Amino acid sequence: MPPASSSTLSVSAPAPPKPLHLRRPLIAAAAAALAALLLLAAAYATWRVDSPPAALLARPAAPARFYSFDLVREYPHDPDAFTQGLLYGGNDTLFESTGLYHRSSVRKVELPTGKVLDHHQMDGDMFGEGLTLLGDRLFQVTWLKNDGFIYDRHNFTKRKSFTHKMRDGWGLATDGKVLFGSDGSSKLYQMDPKSFKVMKMVTVKYQDNEVPNINELEYIDSEVWANVWQTDCIARISPEDGQVLSWIFLHELRRNLWNSEY
Repeated sequence: MPPASSSTLSVSAPAPPKPLHLRRPLIAAAAAALAALLLLAAAYATWRVDSPPAALLARPAAPARFYSFDLVREYPHDPDAFTQGLLYGGNDTLFESTGLYHRSSVRKVELPTGKVLDHHQMDGDMFGEGLTLLGDRLFQVTWLKNDGFIYDRHNFTKRKSFTHKMRDGWGLATDGKVLFGSDGSSKLYQMDPKSFKVMKMVTVKYQDNEVPNINELEYIDSEVWANVWQTDCIARISPEDGQVLSWIFLHELRRNLWNSEY
C-alpha cells in the first residue's frame, strides 16, 4: 500500500443495506487475523468515510450480505509505525511489516504493551508491504518491486530474498500451503512458497464489476479477506473464482478513531 494521497474522491455513495453484525464467536476465531485489516483500513484511508469501492456503486440486482463489526478489545501500538502487514504470532505477540522509505522494518511486537521485542531495519530503498507466516518462515513483499524476503521467525538475522511474478508487492496471506498475493490491482494470485511460481490467478469481482486496489490480505475459513485500499471496506473473497461473497464496513471504526483521544 503506497502512502495515502491527499486527494479525495467526490462521489455520492448509495446507502448500503442495514448491516448484519458479525457475531462474537466469529470475531473471536478471526480476531488476530482481522486485526491487520482493521488497522490498515482505518489508519491511512483519506477518502470520505461513506465512499465504498466503485463496484458497490453499480447497484447490482442480486442481493448481497453486508456486515458491521463488534469491537472486542483495544491494544497500544506504535503511532509512528506505517503498518503494512500484521499477524498474530502466538503467545501474545504480533509480527509486523512497516513501510515508507528509510523507515521500513520487520518487527516482533508484544501485543498487550505494544513493545517492540525484535526488529530488523530494511535498506532505505525498500518499502515494506504485506507479511505472512508459513511454518517458521515470515514472507514479506515490497512496494514497486518484485523483491521479497523470507525471515526466520525466531531470528530475523537469518533471512534470504526471493523474486515473484506479481506486478509489485502489496498484500500476502497463506492457507498453510500456498501464498496468496495482491499487487494493488483486481488480481488475486496463488503462488508456490518454494518456487514462487504463480499457480493460479483470479480477478476479484463483485457481481460483474471488477474490484481494484486489493491490498492487505488474510486467509480466514476458506476465504481471502482483503482491505480495499483507501476505503473503509473489507471484501470477503472466494479464492476459487475471485467473487466477493460479502462485505464488511468499517467506517464507524475510523470515525471513532478520529473522535478518540488517540
